[in-house]
Amino acid sequence: MEGPEVLDDFQARVNQIVESALGAYDPKRRAKEKSIRDAVWGTSRYYSWEVAILDSPLLQRLRDIRQTGLAYLVYPTALHTRFDHTLGMVAVVSRIVRSINDKHPQRPDLLIQHADHLRVRLSALLHDVGHSCLSHVSEVIFGGSDEFRALTRHVNALFGVTPKPHEIMSWLVVRSTPFQDFIRRLAEKRILPEDVCKPEDVEAMANNIIGYRKDPSTKFLADIVNGPMDADKLDYLVRDAYFAGPTVVYDLERFLQTVDAIEYPREQADAREAPKVVRLSIPIEGVTALEQIIISKLMLFSYLYHHHKIRCVEGMYHEALKRWIEQAKEGKKAGALPPLDHPVCFLALSDRSLLPDAWPPEVGGDRVAGEIVSMLTRRELYKRALVISRLFIVGHDTDQSAKTGFDKLFECGRDLHASDALRQQIVERAREIMKSKRYKEQTRELAKKLQLAHVLLDIPRSPTVEETEGVMVPISSQADRADQRFVPLTDVFPIEKWVDAYNAIKWRGHVFALEEAVPFVNAAALETLRGIPYQLTFTAQATDLCKIPEPIRPDYTLGIT
Repeated sequence: MEGPEVLDDFQARVNQIVESALGAYDPKRRAKEKSIRDAVWGTSRYYSWEVAILDSPLLQRLRDIRQTGLAYLVYPTALHTRFDHTLGMVAVVSRIVRSINDKHPQRPDLLIQHADHLRVRLSALLHDVGHSCLSHVSEVIFGGSDEFRALTRHVNALFGVTPKPHEIMSWLVVRSTPFQDFIRRLAEKRILPEDVCKPEDVEAMANNIIGYRKDPSTKFLADIVNGPMDADKLDYLVRDAYFAGPTVVYDLERFLQTVDAIEYPREQADAREAPKVVRLSIPIEGVTALEQIIISKLMLFSYLYHHHKIRCVEGMYHEALKRWIEQAKEGKKAGALPPLDHPVCFLALSDRSLLPDAWPPEVGGDRVAGEIVSMLTRRELYKRALVISRLFIVGHDTDQSAKTGFDKLFECGRDLHASDALRQQIVERAREIMKSKRYKEQTRELAKKLQLAHVLLDIPRSPTVEETEGVMVPISSQADRADQRFVPLTDVFPIEKWVDAYNAIKWRGHVFALEEAVPFVNAAALETLRGIPYQLTFTAQATDLCKIPEPIRPDYTLGIT
């Protein structure tokens, strides 16, 4: 399916899940204003209708979804949840709104009215309701499905935005008929004042989550929820660092002093006919505070999001999840597993749904998937078999063929079929090495056991820097000056140079494998990547960093039968 048909199909499925979650929920006894203490932002007040929504099964599910997925297996205190993050984001939204309003007491067109403020808070409250088990870990899988790719293309065509998969899921939840009925019930019970949110306001709230506003003069309201410098990242950068352990600091107070709703220059020749566009931006004297935020994000990629052990455990879980999805689509019984035959199925899952404390190996009808998840619950992780870096490619900076080969390998990480084909080559070559005269006696059982799921190829994407994309910076702090000049943020802060430096020095890809298979997978990967089309020769450091006790030397091919 494509176009409107795929949207209708997804929406109908989401309607069923939201109806199931909210059908028996009575918000009346829970609707009381509360003060909630947060480890990051301190104490914040939440309105009675916000508490009623927070206490609903839709939001309570987020208590059982870890913000950083499986990172707790590496950083033991990284146990914070999507629920914690949601509370923090709402608190930051209000700080941004107050900061903007303080700057424009005489500009009613830029002053955020109280009702708009409350609706933006509601958008923030609901922005992560579409997340599934282990946050971005499962999002990579359901978001990469053919069905979801078709939905993403349709949303992009409708609104000119490309939201993340969980944002589209959240958008579907908020615009669903059962959720609109829920909002109507809150109003009927006098929990939600009519001037705060009527059913017809829900669509705009949902659109904030995907970063879209029908009226470009109010685009800055969506930017607060989903934009280049939104409250989402202002919270998660501090929260992820705080609970994982790495020290990351940025000057939020300075940023709030300068962030503003700024009318962009009109592009058409006849500016009077061009629509007025107002975006969340920052004057040039506040760029330093934004630089701190962006650099902090790059640091977290190095410490947390691209940490090799975290990438390893996520890759292991992906393998189990993909096998279970294949089982579901083939109509095979999954035993204790929830159904996984469509991306919307993930909307009903939490971490305990697919990662319980104890897991029988045969669950889900796939022995290898059960084995992988059992290993994760015992923290028995795959090990590094090869470290991939531009620094470890012979001639990367001087030989065009080496650079071209590395670029092909990098692109292979974006193509699931190409990645699986390369992994299969490595697995088959590793088995051949195991069956050689030198090793066959000691590896007879391992050669039978080794499967595609036991070897992972991890090629992370480069850090994203959407904070700079399309952002225009006024030269003067007096943003409403008639002769105001603007420059792209990238002219003031050349972030691409920071990203290039990260890619050149910090970026790492890996081949991971079962611990007992690592020496053989290392040799197989080196040989496979030396062949066409990659033609890459790795330095000794690519193997040394794997700490392999007895690496297999190039003469292992002697005597293969």
